Amino acid sequence: MDQDASGLSAPARKQQELLLRQFREIEALVTLAEQSNLVLSAIPPSPKRKPLKSTTPAATTASLSYAPQQNSSAPLDILGTLSGKKTSAEQQATTHKDFYSKQAQGQLLLTAYTQAALDDIKRANTLLKKAGVSQPAFVTPRSSAGGIYQDIGTADLDSSMVAARRIIEQRIELNAKVDALPFGRPLNSFNVSSPYGARTDPFLGKPAIHTGLDFKASRGTPVKATGAGIVSLSRYNGGYGLSVEIVHDNGLITRYAHMQKLLVSEGQRVNMGDLVGTVGNTGRSTGPHLHYEVRLNGKPVNPMRFIRTGDRLAAIFRPKQQTKVALNLP
Repeated sequence: MDQDASGLSAPARKQQELLLRQFREIEALVTLAEQSNLVLSAIPPSPKRKPLKSTTPAATTASLSYAPQQNSSAPLDILGTLSGKKTSAEQQATTHKDFYSKQAQGQLLLTAYTQAALDDIKRANTLLKKAGVSQPAFVTPRSSAGGIYQDIGTADLDSSMVAARRIIEQRIELNAKVDALPFGRPLNSFNVSSPYGARTDPFLGKPAIHTGLDFKASRGTPVKATGAGIVSLSRYNGGYGLSVEIVHDNGLITRYAHMQKLLVSEGQRVNMGDLVGTVGNTGRSTGPHLHYEVRLNGKPVNPMRFIRTGDRLAAIFRPKQQTKVALNLP
């Protein structure tokens, strides 16, 4: 009398419903992680998988439950792989051991994504601090409360899901804040004709301070905003010629000078990668090039510091290779 048409007892059916609900939430978390370009840096092994003696190291890695499937174009299906067939009428009675094994798989996946997100946050904060723009808003919040320490991998599955979502969302928020700062490149090409710092003035032949980077490029080459912000200047600006200035967060301003054409207006909001103008030879210039400046709290800083930091941040938040995770129960 306790069994329904599927042959499952009431307690087993309740466990199955709980498991399916948990895996739907895990699937949503994995989708959120993949959409934010979160890649697993460490692939945890299946709790019950035993390596075969005859397999090579590469084959062993590929056989793990969480091995990256880089060549697979099939969509991730946690429900299909963890819960088995979705037609309950064809399912046999599931034992407690089966449920615990599947929950352990989900727990490992959550632990791996949570650790990967924490690692990314830590690496990004270190880079921001070295670039001189670290602020309290970039640091993972810490409460003043204490309590008994419990590793996320030993918590119950629902608590692990809450923790994983919070950390993944913090990483997404940090990525948005990084995109608002000038860590991009103003040109697709990268041909520096005059570095930042002391140099001989090209007009007077005397020692002078160069407050930016000069990029040699053909006239008409598109110039891109290196971060999100508000255009504060878009006009002819004395020796800078046709120029654009963008105000970013954290007291940062970028300047793009000697342009041939301006493509933005003052007060306009731009995002990283938006076109702001084209390379020219206006103002105090000896040939077509882009003069690019970064100013922090009104003082010029070496733009190369931000470009190099941006390259490292891009490797964190916009990795070139995506990793698909295939979950195969042992």
